[in-house]
Amino acid sequence: MLYWNEYKGHKPDIHGRKNKFDNTIYSFDIETTSYIQFKGELYQADKYQELSKKEQEEAQYGSCMYIWQLSINDIVYYGRTWEELREFIKKINEVVPEKKIIFVHNLAFEFQYLRSYFNFKEVTARKSHKVMKCKMSDYNIELRCSYMMSNVALKKLPDIFNLPVEKMVGDLDYTKLRTSETPLSDKELKYCENDCLVVYHYIKYELSMYESVEKLPLTSTGHVRRELKAQTSKDWGYKRVVGRAVNTDPHIYNLLIQAFAGGYTHANWLYSDEIVKNVDSWDFTSSYPYVMVTHKFPATKFKPCNIRKLENMNDRFAYLIVVRFTNLKSKYFNTILSQSKCSHIYGGKYDNGRIISADSLETTVTDVDFKLILLAYECEYEILECYYSVYDYLPKRFIKFVLEKYVLKTEYKGVEGMEVEYSRQKGLFNALYGMSVTNNIRDEVEYDNTLGWSETPISNEEIMKKLQEEEKTGFLSFAYGVWITAYARNNLIKNLLKLDEYVLYADTDSLKLKEGYDKNVIDTYNKFVANKIKH
Repeated sequence: MLYWNEYKGHKPDIHGRKNKFDNTIYSFDIETTSYIQFKGELYQADKYQELSKKEQEEAQYGSCMYIWQLSINDIVYYGRTWEELREFIKKINEVVPEKKIIFVHNLAFEFQYLRSYFNFKEVTARKSHKVMKCKMSDYNIELRCSYMMSNVALKKLPDIFNLPVEKMVGDLDYTKLRTSETPLSDKELKYCENDCLVVYHYIKYELSMYESVEKLPLTSTGHVRRELKAQTSKDWGYKRVVGRAVNTDPHIYNLLIQAFAGGYTHANWLYSDEIVKNVDSWDFTSSYPYVMVTHKFPATKFKPCNIRKLENMNDRFAYLIVVRFTNLKSKYFNTILSQSKCSHIYGGKYDNGRIISADSLETTVTDVDFKLILLAYECEYEILECYYSVYDYLPKRFIKFVLEKYVLKTEYKGVEGMEVEYSRQKGLFNALYGMSVTNNIRDEVEYDNTLGWSETPISNEEIMKKLQEEEKTGFLSFAYGVWITAYARNNLIKNLLKLDEYVLYADTDSLKLKEGYDKNVIDTYNKFVANKIKH
């Protein structure tokens, strides 16, 4: 690693005609230290625990950068102050006036420091502070988040993508108070250097497919999204089928957002704070892709209906339901209804965020979740709103796309010399679900160099306009994603309830079971799955 003023220029790799850019791989990282300020003195952050409550109220938390690293390809330069970084960036900008893209792993973190010393424009963020990319106002530089691109922690990148470098672990004591003047050992400097080299080798790996840094997708789902879009761009039959399933009514869209929930993750309260030995773990194989190719989904726009009872629901239709439950009480040790997905809760009793019982509450659910709640709880209910859509399988082209990805991933698994290709295909396969639940209609997030962050709620008119655009595009319907997770939770929870007192913990696609459970439950489910796939 070289000190920043040793930089003597580099040969750029200029691409493009009108909009020229340097295809050189740049990466950036900082190391920071946390501290507390107390009675005019600075202390390590862990000192806070030694203070009395009154002293803690007087103490102020703070943090600062004590070293930065900026790599140009595999040569890493470093400096200790923000002013040095500014001078170094000026130097690079003079050598290469064309656009440069610098990759930062977890840009959201670095941005919080950088914004105090640099001005930015065109900041792209999903939510406040969650920066995906941004441009420096005074330099022809764009920062991009490589964590968003990979969805993999820095320390795991080398293993997953078989990179010729590893993130060094344990060589930097994060509790130690450091400043820009604190001497750093060769071992500590090597640790800092490696963080940039890991990002460099990861981007180099991605460029083997995408050729230029400009073409790299911003997110992990972007890789597989591009591939599917290329296959369906001129498939008007596919677009027509998907377009029929895109809901353009803002009220229905908002109900779908409310009904969407992720994987079920929870511990059985019977065993909380206990150490349990001889535990079995059962995992679903490809839980989300399995339901994508074997289950039916809302295939038409949701329309209102007057159904008010479960027995009046038809299996040929998907239902989106706003329901009020009263005198609700769990039948099982494992509780499944999430407090965060409910409103107007009265007399609630909770199990770490899950509802054990309640006098009354309201929630928005799919028919899949509704039936599951009635299975798991004693209750009375009143359906306040109900909408229906015709059930059908996902478009055949999409199902074939999922299966092709599964075959490719499986073919390379465990094959010597194909580790990198396996990692790529596994990443693409795992991104299928993420692509299906990507919600492109979000509140408007803005960043101002003076005022900071702000979020403006999107209006119903804007929602409708964007949904109409999605309907025309005919790529995927957000309703698909809502039902994918609903089906996956249903498959997990139905088995969980059958094994109730033997379940220690559940997490999205797995069950941890104590000794004595009935293995026939697992075997019976496996036979059911095999038969469903054959059907």
